[in-house]
Amino acid sequence: MDRISRECEQAMRHALDYRTWRDAAAELDRREGRDEWKEDETSQDYDWRLVRSRLKHLRQMRGDRDVRQLVHHLRQGLHWNLANIGNPRLYSYSRVGTKHLIHDYVAEVTGVLEYLADNEFEDFPYHEKLKFFHEVALSYGRSALLLSGGATLGLFHVGVVKALYLEDAMPLVLSGSSAGSVVAAAVGTRKPTEVEELLDPETSYYRFWRALGLAQMLKRRTVMDPVQIRRAINKNVRDLTFEEAFEVSGRAINITVSPAGSNQPPRLLNYLTFPYLFVREAVQASCSVPLLFPPVMLMSRDEHGEHQPFMPLLKWNDGSLKSDLPVLRLRRLHNVNHFIVSQTNPHVLPFLGKQDPSERLGVVGGVREYAFSSALAQARGLVNLARAVTPVPGIQRKLEGLSSILDQDYRGNVTIVPQQSLWRYMKVTANPRIDDVKRFILEGERATWSRMSQVRNQILISQALDRCLQRLEARLSDPQRVSRMPPPAPKRDGEGNLRIVRSKP
Repeated sequence: MDRISRECEQAMRHALDYRTWRDAAAELDRREGRDEWKEDETSQDYDWRLVRSRLKHLRQMRGDRDVRQLVHHLRQGLHWNLANIGNPRLYSYSRVGTKHLIHDYVAEVTGVLEYLADNEFEDFPYHEKLKFFHEVALSYGRSALLLSGGATLGLFHVGVVKALYLEDAMPLVLSGSSAGSVVAAAVGTRKPTEVEELLDPETSYYRFWRALGLAQMLKRRTVMDPVQIRRAINKNVRDLTFEEAFEVSGRAINITVSPAGSNQPPRLLNYLTFPYLFVREAVQASCSVPLLFPPVMLMSRDEHGEHQPFMPLLKWNDGSLKSDLPVLRLRRLHNVNHFIVSQTNPHVLPFLGKQDPSERLGVVGGVREYAFSSALAQARGLVNLARAVTPVPGIQRKLEGLSSILDQDYRGNVTIVPQQSLWRYMKVTANPRIDDVKRFILEGERATWSRMSQVRNQILISQALDRCLQRLEARLSDPQRVSRMPPPAPKRDGEGNLRIVRSKP
């Protein structure tokens, strides 16, 4: 490796912002000949002929201003992960970006969608246009960011959110369990313009832990002070219901809670399922790890606007116990088909590594995956056997909880994980110093930067559909408003992506 390549690697390791990391990574890609791979359209990892054909037809129809054909072409052919362009392997050959053909296709689709939404056409009236965008958005689906449990390790999530937010790659759907619920709720109870101040470690409150005295531990049967964690949640999360939070932030926050008793399933709390529940109590319940914190009663706003207990006979605790990543419910409620997971659960990290399920694992990775899956299958079998032969109800309930932990899938389409070290595990239940906070956040950012191209290509089209729908629906309150904006002009950014640069009307 020559001197410049070594300097690029050093710059990547010590980068404090994405632009610095990206520039160094792009230069290293160039020096290693990976730009030639990006220019070459062909690959066995995706159907490049289909992508090239559809890109050609889109450009031709747009150039001919053939709106009816464009609409027909997109309505039946615009689907998530078309031709397998979201394949993680396509983003593992280079540090920044992927095939230029993929970037060009995504940019052309977003440009065409903006063009159709922002211009008036005689043969594509408003009511047809609104119907078209609703149907395409429903068909295409959207992305969600899922933040796992992890106690203090959950500070890593703040870095992930910061990296995505600063690059305008934050999904509108957020889910959080335990520690992840704090971060999701902190973002989801603020206006979009207020999020950046939240991501400054100097302005947030991170003292969640305070041990009880021995007498209080024995009396309450918990180790940590629930008053302290409540104080920390109140300083980070605004006192809103889920419905109010959605109206303020425009983001659908989802928080998982598990029942403290039996005969209740875990719940996914959001503005659709429980609009009048207060977010703060939901977060505290999701953070209430058994033995460390007592279970929590949820609070709701009644028809008179007053606080009142929600199902006062029920209490709830740690959401990651039974539903760390509520994938199925998010699919049904929010039309999500692409999951970005920030995973920091201490008991999960040793088995994940850094790879997505479809990446090439190699011999060592393959052996590790086989050993893990075998051990997991044996553990599930033993737990199920113990549940079947144990007559004691209390022990059966604990085994059911263990079984639910073993049965969960802890990865997504994109899985972002921190490095593993003894230092991190020592911080799991400790109040971090400000230097530790900054270190966790920066680690989350750096782990996300290497995934940014993959995330961006999967989210750009759904973001364009959301923007177009918002503008079209806004016209319902002002029917006389007509936008005549010129077609967006594509321009390459530092990753090789064709980005949309709009001219002013």
